[in-house]
Amino acid sequence: MEEIARNVYIERKYSGVVLGVLKLHHGILMVDAPFRVTDQQSWRTKITNLGGGIDKLLVMLDTHIDRAMGIHAMATNVLAHKNAVDIMRNKPILKRCKDIGMGADTVLYDLSANVVWAEPNLTYTDDVSIHWDKTQLVVSHQPGAHIAGSWLRYDAENVIFVGDSVLLDQPPFLACSDLDRWLEELAYLGTDCFKDFKIISGREGVVMSESINKMTEFLNRVKVCIKSLLLQENWRNGITAAVTMLMKHFVFDQQLDALFRKRLTWGLEQYIQKHYLVE
Repeated sequence: MEEIARNVYIERKYSGVVLGVLKLHHGILMVDAPFRVTDQQSWRTKITNLGGGIDKLLVMLDTHIDRAMGIHAMATNVLAHKNAVDIMRNKPILKRCKDIGMGADTVLYDLSANVVWAEPNLTYTDDVSIHWDKTQLVVSHQPGAHIAGSWLRYDAENVIFVGDSVLLDQPPFLACSDLDRWLEELAYLGTDCFKDFKIISGREGVVMSESINKMTEFLNRVKVCIKSLLLQENWRNGITAAVTMLMKHFVFDQQLDALFRKRLTWGLEQYIQKHYLVE
């Protein structure tokens, strides 16, 4: 666990998303959860060892399987955007992991055959303030990268958790995104409002402002690719070439090539179907 600001910690060693925890006057606020059982046990122990107040709250930054799968193991109240409830309710109570999430980190591991989903029991619409310290924390709806996406902002320590809105070394998940809204959010994140902030990516940890620019460049490339695909007689025939071109934007371990190609292929297909082929 790494302390990135006073009483603000992140954990990057677990599989899946980067986790966060804030030790506040009123209690412990967690950001997301690990999906592997051994990681869940380790994470709970680390949080307990931090001490602090007895109250705990978990903020779920979106409903992607890499986040949602471990929520129930944290045994605490869960705050998420209201869209998360509808998404979680539409998931089957028990579902084989291999059938969930194309290109998710979970597919790299031999996990339990079934998943029991935990539904958030606290929700908000546009934004919500949490008064657990002298300075409030604000959770806001940012649906660019995910329809149920949230950012957690803590002005007392100039820290903001942005989930999958900014990725550096891997392609994003496009299926539940809105590219135009996403670009607007990145433009906002790059303003002077966040000049002195530590920006925490849900997959990378602390990222620099250059990462925002790179993410913006990539999303603009995605938009160009989609327009090109839609001009073809059968857009599906061009997906493979489009994915190959988009993969060049990232530098990563080549052992993950197949996973990332699957992620982008699935994401592009789902995005085009949802945004351009709906009757």
